[in-house]
Amino acid sequence: MILLLGATGLLGGQVLRRLVDRKYPTKLFIRGSSDWKDASIQNLRHRGVDISVADVTDKEAVLSSLVDCTAVINIVGAMRPNKNIDLHQLQVTAVKNLVSAAQRRGVQRFIHVSCLGASSSSASTYFKTKWESEKLVRDADHYWTIFRPSYMFGEKFPFLDVIMPLIKFRMCMPVLGSGMNQIQPIWVDNVADCVVDSIYRKECVGQTFELGGPETYSMLRFMEKVRKELGITGPTLNIPTPTVAKASAALTKLVPGSAINEEVVNLIMANSFTELNAAQSSFMTNLAPLDDVFERIMDTY
Repeated sequence: MILLLGATGLLGGQVLRRLVDRKYPTKLFIRGSSDWKDASIQNLRHRGVDISVADVTDKEAVLSSLVDCTAVINIVGAMRPNKNIDLHQLQVTAVKNLVSAAQRRGVQRFIHVSCLGASSSSASTYFKTKWESEKLVRDADHYWTIFRPSYMFGEKFPFLDVIMPLIKFRMCMPVLGSGMNQIQPIWVDNVADCVVDSIYRKECVGQTFELGGPETYSMLRFMEKVRKELGITGPTLNIPTPTVAKASAALTKLVPGSAINEEVVNLIMANSFTELNAAQSSFMTNLAPLDDVFERIMDTY
C-alpha cells in the first residue's frame, strides 16, 4: 500500500492519477478542501483508494494512516505562508512527524518532493524549510528518494500568483535587483512521471534528483514574457537590493495592496534551475516546453 500526501495539489493530482491507472494500492492523506466534493471522494473510494481527511501535523492521524503501508510519497508544501499556513509547521514539523511515524510502522520506501533551490543558507523560508525537510528524510532509516523540481506548471502556474502583483503594476514593472536570477519551469506531468517511475527502481534509492524544464529564463525575461502576453506596456524599474528589508519596504509602497513582503522578495530573488537535469539524464523524460500551454495558462489571468 502506498500512502500519498498532498494529492489535492497541482502535482499530487497527477501522481494520484498515475497510481490509480497503474492499479497500485493507494491510500490518501488529505487535509480536505472545498475543491474536493463528496462525490469526488466517493468516486476514488469506489476505485479502491482509501482516504483519510486530517491535518498533516496531527501525529496520531499520520501514524494511523500508515497502517499496512510499505511506501510513502510526500508532496505536501506551500510557497508562501498565510493565516492558515506556517511553512515551518507544514514543511518541517509535519515531515518530522511523518518520518517518525513511518519508522514506527516499518515503512520501507519514502519518496519526498522538495524544490529546486532548497538550501540551508537561503534567505527564503520556503527554500530553507524545504532543505530542512530533505535532511530529515535523508537521515532516516528507509529507502529514500528526493525530487527537486523547479516551478511547476500545468493548467495553472502557482509561481505566477506570487509575481503577478509586480507584473500587473501599470506604472512600471518592478524587478528585484538585476533580475538575472534563473528559473526553469517544468510541466507537472513530467515531474509526476518521474515520481511514479521511481517507486520500484532500485537505482533511485538514496538519490536526489533535480528536475527542470527544457528552457531556463532569467527572472527579468520571464516577467517580460508574461507582461507582453497580458498586453501590458511600460518601463521596467530595477530596484536595488542592498538589503532585502529595504526592497520589501520599497515594493510595499510601490505596489499597494499586494502581498509583497520580505519572504516573497526572498523567494522571487532566488535561483531555481539545474545544470544536471535528471528528468532527461535519469528518466529520459520528453520535456514539454512552457510555450506549449503558455497562452492557455495566461487566459486564466
